[in-house]
Amino acid sequence: MMVFFQIAGGVALTIFGIRFLRKGLDRLFGGKLVAWLSRMTERRWRAFSSGIVVGTLVPSSTALSLITLQMLNTSRLTAKPMLAVLLGANVGITVTIQLLAFHIQDYAGFFVLIGVIGFQFLNREVLRGIGQCVLSLGFIFVAMGLISAGATAMSANPESREWLRLFEGHPLLTFLFVAGFTVCVQSSTASIGFAIALCGSGIFSAELLIPWVLGANIGISLTGLAAGWGTLEGRRLATANVLVKLIFALPFLIAPALALQWLSQIPGSLSRDIATFHTGFNLLVGLVAVPLLGPITHLVRMMVVPVQTSSGLPVIESYLDEQALDSPSLALANATRETLNMADGVKLMLQYFWTGYSTRDLNLTLRVQNEDDRVDAYNRQIKDYLSRINEGLSGEEARWQFALLTYANELESVGDIIDKNLCDTLRKQTSEAVYLPEPDYQALCELYERVMMRFDVALGLLASRGGGQVEEFLSGKESLNEWCREVQKAHYERLHAANAGTLAASTYFLDLLNGFRRINSHISTIGYAFSQSPQRSQQRRNGVS
Repeated sequence: MMVFFQIAGGVALTIFGIRFLRKGLDRLFGGKLVAWLSRMTERRWRAFSSGIVVGTLVPSSTALSLITLQMLNTSRLTAKPMLAVLLGANVGITVTIQLLAFHIQDYAGFFVLIGVIGFQFLNREVLRGIGQCVLSLGFIFVAMGLISAGATAMSANPESREWLRLFEGHPLLTFLFVAGFTVCVQSSTASIGFAIALCGSGIFSAELLIPWVLGANIGISLTGLAAGWGTLEGRRLATANVLVKLIFALPFLIAPALALQWLSQIPGSLSRDIATFHTGFNLLVGLVAVPLLGPITHLVRMMVVPVQTSSGLPVIESYLDEQALDSPSLALANATRETLNMADGVKLMLQYFWTGYSTRDLNLTLRVQNEDDRVDAYNRQIKDYLSRINEGLSGEEARWQFALLTYANELESVGDIIDKNLCDTLRKQTSEAVYLPEPDYQALCELYERVMMRFDVALGLLASRGGGQVEEFLSGKESLNEWCREVQKAHYERLHAANAGTLAASTYFLDLLNGFRRINSHISTIGYAFSQSPQRSQQRRNGVS
């Protein structure tokens, strides 16, 4: 029983170490790693090479799945260039296993010592990030030592030896067991590290090597599929990764002797053979699949199609990935993308209202109400998601978190004005068959266009995290208010010679005018939040107005 707890503790420490490493890299790079990787996807081989670099730095398939999915969510990229990145990352992950095969875990104490000094006693965020990454590697190497010690104890137990012999001669059973184990622990490093530890105890045979490594690779690909299931492109990317690995894994499962014969020509221990086959398999998959990205992604598009609702419309997918909460930069990027969805919904509400007002189509007010319910749900979910990002936030990330909370709250207020004020006015005006005089209607037409222009600028501020339009956007608030005052003054002057119908329409005109003006006020509040954003602060430090 103690042996079981020792091995289980080693696996748990490996998982913790990889998670801690992911947070350290987030502290070190923030969103810069994703931004750099996005620039490297223009050419497939460059994307593949970049994936190797990132996989080496981030030896966590779950973290890499989140990074690639985040790039899909926050950019116009599709699964095709991201597949090249992910295939390269699969190769980079194997570097950690290579280090374990060379017994670098014997130096775990050194990594822990250096990591604690950097993470615990240094003040600079970059140095603390480096220290956290080194400490994480130390945890992983300590975990491998625990697993190795547990495996050595297992070798002295006849029952344990008998248990492992059950898998010999049954490659498919071994493959399925390891794939399931890898899905549970969400780490191919832990699965293959366990096999390397078993080699040191002498109870791991060469016959288990091929199905064990293949099971770990397929299992971690299935974990990526679960992580990417929330979005269409995420499903396509993860499905392509699983499909490609399965295609290459099947021949090795059917004829493992071919791979064993090749490995026998390479000098080294069985643990070195495990690491070599793990790296070689992923390298082979990448080198063959990258030139065929077009046909592969075309096949996956036919296999994975958009989910349809009962009304025939595509399901709106959420970008608020729970697994990204451990990485503040990724989680904030997810929240940004979801807030853009919310903003699109509010903009659609305004368009529905104006079309309904122009055509007296009250059915469109029902669409506004349905969309407002969705906007309210967006706001609740975004606020809940952002409130759970409370660990490891830098000062700039905390400011961006505040800006997103402000943006979402103001968008909800705009939605309420459209639904509860503008649409109510439309319903009352239509029921009473009151029509505005032509000058008033034309003024509202121009006001609608002005507000929509400011809404588009506000969307641009969110997409660019502030950018250089903040001051101009804020100054536009008072310009529009001044224009509204002039329109209102001209309206009052026309009332001197107004008839009864014009006087009846005046109340509706003023209600709509004030409604649009309130919308402008809430949109402008968004600009004040962005004036404190990280990019804007940097611009001010650089003397850019």
